[in-house]
Amino acid sequence: MYASDIDTSKNFSENGKIYYIVQDGDELWAIATANGTSTGYLAYLNHIRPTADLKAGKKLIIAINS
Repeated sequence: MYASDIDTSKNFSENGKIYYIVQDGDELWAIATANGTSTGYLAYLNHIRPTADLKAGKKLIIAINS
């Protein structure tokens, strides 16, 4: 999986947050890179470890609109 494989056009906004739905084979570093952020920040927002295995279908917070 590469960052270029992440389809950020499917990101969506809900309740002031931007989300991405994890696809089979996605890795946190690739999602972070594709969205211009860090694995640490995504882990913080989603209360997970930066090395966590992601399950397809998980709704991941990418950013919080301010």
